[in-house]
Order: sequence, then structure tokens, then C-alpha cells
Amino acid sequence: MHSKTLLLALLGAMSVSAASIRRENNGADFGKCTPTMDFKLGRPGRKANEGTFLPTDPLVKGGQQDALNPNIITNEICNQLTNVCGANQAAKTKCQDAKAKVAAAGVKDASAATIFNSALGF
Repeated sequence: MHSKTLLLALLGAMSVSAASIRRENNGADFGKCTPTMDFKLGRPGRKANEGTFLPTDPLVKGGQQDALNPNIITNEICNQLTNVCGANQAAKTKCQDAKAKVAAAGVKDASAATIFNSALGF
């Protein structure tokens, strides 16, 4: 019984550590959120070959609808770091830098999500 309790405690500690690692990188603490976006074809209400962007974290997403323009989603993600996530300034700065990289790339395909997520360390 003691071994089972110890094992459960260790597994719980590992889960907490994994969550912390996921949200913090290089001094950027994203708070309660994972500020990533995805690109998918054929979301509900869209044509099967129409690709759109959307935040992947439910807290970041809030009521945000998918968008054809990745800049709409990167802007929303960066705003949510302040409004609901409790992110630190390093995370907010990192998000603004990632947002600028997507805007500079001028792409509206899956590579925009890759650029943004990679710039944030995901």
C-alpha cells in the first residue's frame, strides 16, 4: 500500500512538472495558457479545402472564431496572455516578436502556425 501511495505521488509530481515546462521557456512564463495556434482544413462552416487558424488552448480561444488570416489569431493569443492567462512580461514580449514574424512572412498556410509556435518555443 505504501508503494502505491508513493508511486501515485511521484506520478502527480511529474504531471505538474510537465505542465510547468510546457508553459515556461527561457524566462517566458505563459501563466495558465499554452499560446499556440493550429491550421486546419475544413473546419465547421468552411469549405473542405479552406484552411483556417485557431488558438489550440481553450482558455486562450475563449469565444474566438477561426480565421483565414493568421494575424487575427496571433493578435488574439497575445491579447489573451494579458487578459486571462496571467503571463509575465517576457512571455508577452516573446508573443509580440512571434506575431511580428508571422506578419513579416506574409503566409496564410500551415507554415504561419509553425513560425508562430516555433518562435514561442513550442
